[in-house]
Amino acid sequence: MWLLSDEIMERISKDLSELYERAEKVAERIDRKWKEMPEGSECSACGVDGSRGIERLSGILLYFVTAVGVGNEIREMSEITMLKPHTNIEERVRLHMHTSEFRIGSLAEEELVLIDGSLRGAFVRPAAYTDDPEKLKQQYELENLVEDFLTVLDRQFEILERDLKEGRAKRNYLLTRERVFRQMEEGYRKAKGSLEDLMILFEYIEYLHALNRLLERDAIFVAKTFYTHEFDEEVSDTAVLQMIAMKQFGSEKAGYFEFRPSIAKTLPWFVREFRSFFKNLFRDFNSAFVRFEEGGNIYLLESQRRIDEELMSKLKGLEIQGYLLPLIHAHRQAKIRRDEMRRTIDSIIASLDTKYDFLLKSGRDVLEG
Repeated sequence: MWLLSDEIMERISKDLSELYERAEKVAERIDRKWKEMPEGSECSACGVDGSRGIERLSGILLYFVTAVGVGNEIREMSEITMLKPHTNIEERVRLHMHTSEFRIGSLAEEELVLIDGSLRGAFVRPAAYTDDPEKLKQQYELENLVEDFLTVLDRQFEILERDLKEGRAKRNYLLTRERVFRQMEEGYRKAKGSLEDLMILFEYIEYLHALNRLLERDAIFVAKTFYTHEFDEEVSDTAVLQMIAMKQFGSEKAGYFEFRPSIAKTLPWFVREFRSFFKNLFRDFNSAFVRFEEGGNIYLLESQRRIDEELMSKLKGLEIQGYLLPLIHAHRQAKIRRDEMRRTIDSIIASLDTKYDFLLKSGRDVLEG
């Protein structure tokens, strides 16, 4: 058990004091002010969230992703699929989940689409992806394969839209897990290559294709946790914003603080080469920090639409206890789907032929036996 020592307390207090003093100095040199939150107005909105889970077995990785959209009605999609053991599995499953979230958001019928997360984070390249296609170009007719793949992806959206309307979006929608992808891979192969490396590339293509479709809508990204440094390299934006609010209002008053994000998007080669499929990724986006209620948390909003008093009024109309109600509902619904899918995964494993047992052993068995 840890025992608090004077040395630990002194060190923490010293660090906090230095951050406080720096936040004060940074806040003093910023001319911009918080804008007060307008009265709420009515609008329709869809909150989007997702969940994922991985079962690591001796021969395969069995995983699920779910995505839910909660607005005028509940829309949900659930996918169960498998991968061979490989590097960056966690990241690839997370990317699959976000792909599904963006897809379900792009098909929402409400005025606003609220996404739990950061838009700037959506442009961060996954660690598994490399932007050097030369090796794959030696193995495949890569440009032709990418173009055909994107054309098929557009048709895949039509299938998902139909399934969502009929309430039966419970199948695999990631094209890189489908037989047609294997057929395309074989058709454009020039030499022996790595199927896993090709899949990683095309998983990223699917992800950015889905993000592009989402950005056709009035999508608002809402980040609960962020460590941005728009004002200073050392002090977090949250600390500076709190200091500005206290000096401006004398309290943590509800309001919003607009700014243009200081980030540079570096888009991958296939986005630049097939720009017509990804045109929304080239557009700038707007940002604002927002506090929906007195004394509440500060959130980061990011959107390609203008963040102004009209939008803030609509968001205020969706707020309850300092957060956006559609996102609260979406999070709860995603958690329900996650628990259901975990039980489904267990049922699938229990139902498989016993001859596959050696491929289905889990490291958890040692602990749970």
